[in-house]
Amino acid sequence: MRRLLLLLLLLLPGCGLPLTEGARSAGGSSAQVPAEQQDPAAIQVLPPGPQEGASAVELVQGFLRAQSSPSDGYAVARQFLAPGTPWDAAEEAIVYVAASPSVTPDPERPDQVLTRLDTVASISGEGTYRLQSGTLAERYTVGPDPAGRLRLTGVPPGLRLTPADRALSFRPYDLQFLGRTAGGGTSGRLVSDRVFLPVTADPAQAMVRALLRGPTLPLQGAATSAVPAGTTLAAPVRTEGGVVTVDLSGPLRELEVRDRQRLSAQLVWTLHPAYTAVRLLVEGEPLVVEGAQPVQDITDWPGYDPTRVDGDAPLLYLQERSLRSLDGALVGSEITRGGGLRVDEVATSPLRNDVGLLTRRPDGTDEVRTGPLPGPFGPPLLASPDLGALSWGSGDQGLWVLQGGSTPVVWRVPGPDAPPGSPAQTVAYDAPPGPAGPLTDLRVSRDGARIALVFGIGPARRLHVGRIEPTETGLRITGVVAIAPMLSDVTDVAWESGVSLAVLAADPDTAGLLPVSVAVDGSSSEPVQRGGLSGTPVSLAAAPGRPLTVATEEEGRLRLFRDNGSLFRLQSDGAAPFYPG
Repeated sequence: MRRLLLLLLLLLPGCGLPLTEGARSAGGSSAQVPAEQQDPAAIQVLPPGPQEGASAVELVQGFLRAQSSPSDGYAVARQFLAPGTPWDAAEEAIVYVAASPSVTPDPERPDQVLTRLDTVASISGEGTYRLQSGTLAERYTVGPDPAGRLRLTGVPPGLRLTPADRALSFRPYDLQFLGRTAGGGTSGRLVSDRVFLPVTADPAQAMVRALLRGPTLPLQGAATSAVPAGTTLAAPVRTEGGVVTVDLSGPLRELEVRDRQRLSAQLVWTLHPAYTAVRLLVEGEPLVVEGAQPVQDITDWPGYDPTRVDGDAPLLYLQERSLRSLDGALVGSEITRGGGLRVDEVATSPLRNDVGLLTRRPDGTDEVRTGPLPGPFGPPLLASPDLGALSWGSGDQGLWVLQGGSTPVVWRVPGPDAPPGSPAQTVAYDAPPGPAGPLTDLRVSRDGARIALVFGIGPARRLHVGRIEPTETGLRITGVVAIAPMLSDVTDVAWESGVSLAVLAADPDTAGLLPVSVAVDGSSSEPVQRGGLSGTPVSLAAAPGRPLTVATEEEGRLRLFRDNGSLFRLQSDGAAPFYPG
């Protein structure tokens, strides 16, 4: 009867089951789950505690299984510990392959048990998710408790979780920090920093505390914060009717108007959409922020929207070496009408109608120009063989270009607003660890803080992400890590939001190419399984709130298909689709 009741509860709609990570809107943008829906214990089968007469090996096995339940501070798991045994569940969590644990007695120490886990990832104490493939060998100590029962007397710190357990213990949140300009200053752009926070913590309190700590390691140097050093919570975060009251310590009073606005935007957009508004206090007194009401919401700071792309983000593409649009007519210019300047690759800035274009000459030279969409376009700013992968990113760093060859080079070509005669500059980049192969593709995120990189040739092409740091001599790409090592033959990549990418990669089941949505930290990878595509996918385009578009080739014909949430629909003949960025 108990099993039948549980089954009926699971079948009831709206019963409060946690949403699975990676649930997406039809437009492809990610969204946080509202706080009132985040109840990890709505329906949960508790693992068993220690059984009478359990052996040392069985105690360790049970302890590992019991960590699947975060209820009451991992109360079930703590039943396996002898009184006084230290175990800090808040330290680094290790995610491991569910079928991998090897638990054996130590042949030389009868009071100890050895474990080996095949690891997948780790979650740091600050919430950073990092892929971590390898084998973890650890040691557990057992002994009698005061009642004479065998219990664990020594265990490694932190959690050991399967991927399914991770979803029960942690939820992803996007903290908002400020981007940096090419010169090292603070920009007006918000940069999303994905962290995983314990489900047992109050969401608002946990997000604010995480925001006060500053950017996590993957963004350090590429993003900054308006929160003054040493700022702490003056009182616990309070939530009432969707309004979050944040009371911070004194250094905020010394902030200038601009920094107060930036701090407010960080807080409001970090807590949105889980909460509707923010009341900001300093040691119990309201902090006056010019341009905002005492209770602030995102309408006070629309220009800081971390998913914003100016305008309606039209889908542009190439047809017969001229620029075309799926979303309305384009202004006539030398790149939109036949017989004008030939275009073989193009990118538009998300800030204005700045255009970067590439023309391939018969002699093998590739020419890169920039200019406004209506033109005119002057002489090439960069000319060399093997140019490509044009990307504006935030739009204020210039046009990014990759030069292929045996030693690939990353270039930044000055935009139309740069002083006349400004030269193109090279950008140094760190290669990923291991034999990754040459750099073959890149795309800069629209916040200008990250860059997607593809290293390798052919089936060995793998997706990586790095951060863009200002230095005294320019910009540098650092912190390069693989985020989807299981995806091979990565053919194209686009940013669908600040924390997710759309990738064309090989399907291990069919050996064909298909689009895949990948989290920026590698914490999720989900194929976009839609019907309607015909031919071989060759490129794609993605942007926040805009439909994924895929170009395919079939019998020499290039066509564009747009995702409507249930299937891909044929739109037009054309190639190389892209959104601003």
